[in-house]
Amino acid sequence: MVNPTPAFIWVIVIAITIAIPAVVMYLVTTFLFAFSGGQYRMVAVVNYAALAMIAITLLAAAIAWRARSAAVAAVTAAAVTLGGWVATVVTEWVLSFSLGA
Repeated sequence: MVNPTPAFIWVIVIAITIAIPAVVMYLVTTFLFAFSGGQYRMVAVVNYAALAMIAITLLAAAIAWRARSAAVAAVTAAAVTLGGWVATVVTEWVLSFSLGA
């Protein structure tokens, strides 16, 4: 009989999958968009975008876990994190021009 992986292990895997890229990308986007060129108006955009990315990824992982399994939730969290941060950087780049680059 196969012993399933405990749920707390999957929670830790998902948390690491979300937290490490969130911290790195928050620092990258803060440097790129909030500090370069004195764009003080981009600080709020960067902050809210990081919070939105964390919330969206957690929601997607929770839905995947509920619908399928913990392993699928971990893969979903990784995919949404990757795609979401790419979309976030592109969105912030476009917004930086409209807010006064």
